[in-house]
Amino acid sequence: MTKIFTLLLIFSLVTIGLTACEGEIAAIENTTWVLSRYGTQEVNLQAVIEGTEITATFNSKDNQVTGSAGCNTYFGDYQINKKELSISMLAWTEMACLEPEGVMEQEQQYLSALQSAESYTIEESELIIVCSDGWVLVFHAR
Repeated sequence: MTKIFTLLLIFSLVTIGLTACEGEIAAIENTTWVLSRYGTQEVNLQAVIEGTEITATFNSKDNQVTGSAGCNTYFGDYQINKKELSISMLAWTEMACLEPEGVMEQEQQYLSALQSAESYTIEESELIIVCSDGWVLVFHAR
C-alpha cells in the first residue's frame, strides 16, 4: 500500500510540474506583448521612446514571432523549451522613420537583442526576455 501511495505521489508531482511549464508557455503565446523597458542588466533599464510602440506576438500555430519594432514590422521563427527561448530567421521591413528622434537606433537595439534571446520568465504579468548579449527586454500584455 505504501509503494502505491508513493508512486501516486510521484506521478502527481510530475504532472503538476509539467502542467506548470505548459501553463507558462501558453501564457507567452497568442498574446500581444508591448515593450515597456529595455537595456543591459548592469545599467538601469530605459523606457521606450514616447510616441513609439514595440510589440511581440508569439503565435503558437506556426511558431512565428511577429510585431512592430517601432518603425518597421518584423517576423521570425521561435522555439520554447521550458524557460529557454530562441528566435531565428528574423527579418523586417526596411522603412526609415525620422521621428521621434532616436527611433531607428532604438529599433536596431531591440531587433539585435531579440535575435539573441536565451530565456524568459513571466513575473506579475510582465514578460522578461534575457538575451545573450546582456540585454533584458521587459514587456507587458496589451
